[in-house]
Amino acid sequence: MARNSSGVINIPLDLIVEILEKLPTKSLARFRCVSYQWESIINNYIVIDSIVTRRSNQPPRDPHFFFEKRFNEPQRGLRWRSSPKPCSILSYTYLDHQVTDEEQFYHEEIIGKCEGHLTCFQHVRGLIGFWCLHNDRFRIYNPTTRQSLFLPVTRLPGTLFYLFGYDAFKNQYKVLCLTLDRQEQSCKLFILGDVSNEWWDIQCSIGRHYPFRQAVCINGTIYYKARKPDWTHILVSFDVRLEIFNHVQTPENLPLSNRRGDSTLVNYHGKLGCICPINFGLNTVDVDMWVMQDAEKQEWSKITFLDMLHGLPKLNIRFEGVTNHGGEIVIVRKNYLSEFALDVYYYDPKQNGLRRAEIQTTTSLYRVRPLEKVTITAVTDHVENIMHL
Repeated sequence: MARNSSGVINIPLDLIVEILEKLPTKSLARFRCVSYQWESIINNYIVIDSIVTRRSNQPPRDPHFFFEKRFNEPQRGLRWRSSPKPCSILSYTYLDHQVTDEEQFYHEEIIGKCEGHLTCFQHVRGLIGFWCLHNDRFRIYNPTTRQSLFLPVTRLPGTLFYLFGYDAFKNQYKVLCLTLDRQEQSCKLFILGDVSNEWWDIQCSIGRHYPFRQAVCINGTIYYKARKPDWTHILVSFDVRLEIFNHVQTPENLPLSNRRGDSTLVNYHGKLGCICPINFGLNTVDVDMWVMQDAEKQEWSKITFLDMLHGLPKLNIRFEGVTNHGGEIVIVRKNYLSEFALDVYYYDPKQNGLRRAEIQTTTSLYRVRPLEKVTITAVTDHVENIMHL
């Protein structure tokens, strides 16, 4: 460091960057407002398209989690038995500190309460998108800044379904909305941050179809399973940049129905994967995973994990994705009742090993009480995003 004639100490750029890299993400978001020079340093050396890049030799092994606590609430002025109203409390949790491999304490941030239950949940590059029954407005939540945003009303009639994706070429987040119960399927698109703040009409080139709940966005393409009007099942892709639908060719023996446990779409090391328990529910412990090795040629390969489900309550589990750093497959219970611990399982394909971790939150919110149940969704690829909603 050198001192100039006026007595001001000039700090080398590499030292400034090293200091800023150690600051919390929220501090970086505030310091970008100090001056154009600070904004330039943070944007050029620490932040790439709103994502905070950290130098870390040991990235977090376990994912973040999205919790939904379901319960029935008596309506005002009515007795409990007359007309209970389904409600949910939504919360985002991340690892606060770890005592042992099996004992982990998670910090939780309450997102809020909503009428009805969570309809669908998707996470893309540090942002979370979801909507609830009785409220068809799509909501985006940023866990890093704790900001939340409701998108404008689509003004589409009937039941709606949303898809959430990211276009890296233009650095744009887009939300797709489809109608489900009309003869002619309508589609609209919303671009987050667009000055118009409006939904735009787009064409669906693959005909009428009914998406299932789960979707995954990989390298600018959203993949989801759906049913055609003739009850055949298909795999659909939506190119977020080009805004085009496509029908993805799949192997004949890859199950695409919406029956519980049939198959789960995952991001497997940057490729589309589909986890398929073999004869799910028939006391089997082996699991197949189909991986689309070439997205353009739509070529698939199959991996079989032997004894993966050994010792697990197979009829009560759900696959939640693959961790971004370690490549472990995350397994949770479909519902956590008062008699269950909030346990999560991780299967390591490389070691063919299964480990268990019990989630304990820093408050008592998720001590599940009778008549309540909790569902857990894993955010397997969380990144720190300081984008302003």
